[in-house]
Amino acid sequence: MAHIIRGVLIDLSGTIYVGDKACEGAVAGLKKLRQSGIPFRFCTNTTIQSVEKLKNKLINLGFEVNKNEIFTSVIACRNLVLSRGLRPLLFLEDAALEDFQGIPTEEPNNAVVIGLSPTNFRYEMLNKAFRILFDDKNTPLIAIHKAKYVAESDGLSLGPGPFTEALEYASGVKATVVGKPEKSFYELALEDMKLLNDANHVVMIGDDIVNDLGSGAKELGLIRYLVKTGKYQNGDELRDGGVDCLFENFGKGVDAILDQLKK
Repeated sequence: MAHIIRGVLIDLSGTIYVGDKACEGAVAGLKKLRQSGIPFRFCTNTTIQSVEKLKNKLINLGFEVNKNEIFTSVIACRNLVLSRGLRPLLFLEDAALEDFQGIPTEEPNNAVVIGLSPTNFRYEMLNKAFRILFDDKNTPLIAIHKAKYVAESDGLSLGPGPFTEALEYASGVKATVVGKPEKSFYELALEDMKLLNDANHVVMIGDDIVNDLGSGAKELGLIRYLVKTGKYQNGDELRDGGVDCLFENFGKGVDAILDQLKK
């Protein structure tokens, strides 16, 4: 049965680009979606860059993007840290630290924040985080997301999830996850589009069956479109209860959405 589609949520890395290259059909697909008038927002767990740098990257790849269309788990994490008055030890790359300006990080730290930060995932830093958590089991461990792996131009690479779980295992402290697939993260974008009460008429397009289309998306009743780019592995569409549709790429998914408008 065809769905009445009133909005679209779009993953970024692995869905419309991989590394420094736009996915096939993605630029044209986004242009057609914008021209259709259907509201959309980008919902991304990308933690390697600030929102401003991410917007500039997308523009350089040929996409037409406005900053207020991008919802990142980094900003959601910043808001949580700020609301709780924390002084976190940050596992973030320099390019993402811009979004944490104004957040105190001086020692002694009373929280640990884990994003995707290859330059910080070394024994010295991980052990420092372990000691902070182990010394006080009430210390918050905040995972911006817990992806097992990420798609890069030269293949799959470890995500922040394995490092977060190593700290959980060693310290006994359970992490709070703020990004996808948490329901609250999708709700931020749905509220911005004024579609929170129409979530079952909103499509989520992503390449990750767990982190894009998993628990939160299912709980909200989002229409789940999986694309065969980025992290996609053969058979993913059959995992975790399956998906609503499977497409070769983002552009094909947009074509299907626009085809439904004509019916």
